[in-house]
Amino acid sequence: MKKVLAALVSSLAVVALCVCLAACSTSITGTWKFYKASGTVSGMEINYEVGKEIAGGVKISEDFIVLTINEDNTYEMKSAMMGEETQKGTWEQKDGKYYLNVEGESIEMTVKGSTLTFEQEGMKLELKK
Repeated sequence: MKKVLAALVSSLAVVALCVCLAACSTSITGTWKFYKASGTVSGMEINYEVGKEIAGGVKISEDFIVLTINEDNTYEMKSAMMGEETQKGTWEQKDGKYYLNVEGESIEMTVKGSTLTFEQEGMKLELKK
């Protein structure tokens, strides 16, 4: 009886560990929202962050940029800067790295925890899940 109980407890511990690891792992798929952006555009230093105001007293929200990465290797990006336009494309994982494919160009993305980072046209963008 002790051996059966020990085996049952061990099995439950393994299942609990697997559930915890799956819950804690970061998947690139899902919805990523704007956190901050920094860089130089046309010689001007830019630093935007959620909750801060930009020119004209407009407060930046996390909906400034919303990137939805789907399991079928497609994505959709909406940005307040683009108005009602939505950018759509594909993404891929290659050699342990993630890439957004945008109009024939591949943009490398880095995922650390709940933060996704990429650079485009001199700007470093950070999005949070």
